[in-house]
Amino acid sequence: MQPNGGRPGGESRPGGDGGTESSDGAGAARDASSDRASGSDDRPTPATLADATAADGEAVLADLIDAGAVDAGGDDVALAADFGRRWQAEIETLREAEPADLAAATLAAAPAASAVETTTDRDRTYVVLSEGADEPAGEVWIRRPVAVAETAAARALGATTDLAPARRAVAAHGLSVFLDSCPVCNADLAERKAGGCCGPPRTDAEGHPLRALVCPDCRTQFAAFE
Repeated sequence: MQPNGGRPGGESRPGGDGGTESSDGAGAARDASSDRASGSDDRPTPATLADATAADGEAVLADLIDAGAVDAGGDDVALAADFGRRWQAEIETLREAEPADLAAATLAAAPAASAVETTTDRDRTYVVLSEGADEPAGEVWIRRPVAVAETAAARALGATTDLAPARRAVAAHGLSVFLDSCPVCNADLAERKAGGCCGPPRTDAEGHPLRALVCPDCRTQFAAFE
């Protein structure tokens, strides 16, 4: 993976390879629980670090600019070179980490969660964050590539900025728009219609299909664009 210094930094919403579009953890958990309860799709609904915090995500770009993680000039937004190198180093560390170590690092980056485990479902590995109550509605399932990318970003933000932990978690997901390759399988990412492997594409409030940054090899979705 190499963070892309020139990708536009538009607002992104949480998403996996069929993840929910939600700005808070409670919404993502409710959607995931509802999907499993209704029997419409028995696979877990992937989420992001932003789903595991109650912090407001609307000001994420301003946070990243103020923190020096991204540079803004006119209409262009680019990843700051120094921050990009720090993020890349953290990605390389977490990519090689044992599952338990990645889970612990992800939990540390999600201040609203109090428990974590790793699990595999249909050959896909997830880091599962929760409040420790063993209730599906309180769980946030994060695909391993997303956990690597966003936990690495949160760690880099923690080392280089004074952003509060909850805001770092939201900002870490916002930084996903700057990825140009998958942090785990290293395939080049592509912009495609947002959504899962089956069913209709995700849409905005006006019914227009959303575009998403997706790994074509492991089918992980990192960010959806408004």
